[in-house]
Amino acid sequence: MAKVLSLDIGASSIKSGLVDINGIISEEKRTVIKEESYNGFIDAVKSIMSEISEKPAGIAAALPGGYDIEKDEIFAPNLHILNGKHIRNDLENIFNIKVLAENDANLAAYGEYVFGDKKSVKNMVFCTLGSGFGGGLILNGKLLQSNITLFEIGHMSIDFHGRQCGCGRRGCLDEYCSTGGLKEIYKNITGKEINPVQLGELASKGDNYALEAFSEYGRLLAGAFANISALFCPEKIKFGGGLSELAEYYMQALDEEFNKIIFPAYKGRVKIERAVLKNQAGMAGGAALFFGL
Repeated sequence: MAKVLSLDIGASSIKSGLVDINGIISEEKRTVIKEESYNGFIDAVKSIMSEISEKPAGIAAALPGGYDIEKDEIFAPNLHILNGKHIRNDLENIFNIKVLAENDANLAAYGEYVFGDKKSVKNMVFCTLGSGFGGGLILNGKLLQSNITLFEIGHMSIDFHGRQCGCGRRGCLDEYCSTGGLKEIYKNITGKEINPVQLGELASKGDNYALEAFSEYGRLLAGAFANISALFCPEKIKFGGGLSELAEYYMQALDEEFNKIIFPAYKGRVKIERAVLKNQAGMAGGAALFFGL
């Protein structure tokens, strides 16, 4: 059975796996980008290719930023080593293989839809919660696409005089509903630096400050989801990414706030759910789009 090598490209590492037409992932691994340069990125992909057990039918690259499909150029606010590079062309020339490239959140949306929700909904938004805040839209059963990747909801501003975002604007959701945003919430409460994993450990022990930080994060996320609902009224908003693993600590605050502030006509029409595929959605989506599912 033909398989695609899916690459989910992050700020410092690449998550990879061989994915078949049924969305089954094998040989999943994480490879560190050892040198903070484009050559370092290419070397990491070469390492992945050298270690897989079979030649794939192609490569599907999930990119962390806006991707111009026609020019084969990326703008990655959180991974500057890729900016302006021609990833699809370069990988095709190096490995003599077909390469598909798309925004990572778009591929995550498509993977979650094809292998999780295709039979139950036609309109769905998928949000990635991690080092940034990304999104993809399934509209009338199809991934919303154009000659450049669409639906950059992480760069909608909720405060035009707010924190500086890597994209150059201020107050972006990317700054508030991401890993950095959660850390900033806790720092504002306690004056201390902490990472999300440590925060989750404190919350599991009933630490009031940690629980307060997660609740505030949940309310911020509810605001983002309410804004998205006002635009599209999707049947579902699903979320994945690293911070989705900590959802038990902010889900109640998220649900309560969302139901308070959603556009009244849409109340009860939009369900919020954690992704079934979790952090594998992007890799599955790359294969689904590659195989034309």
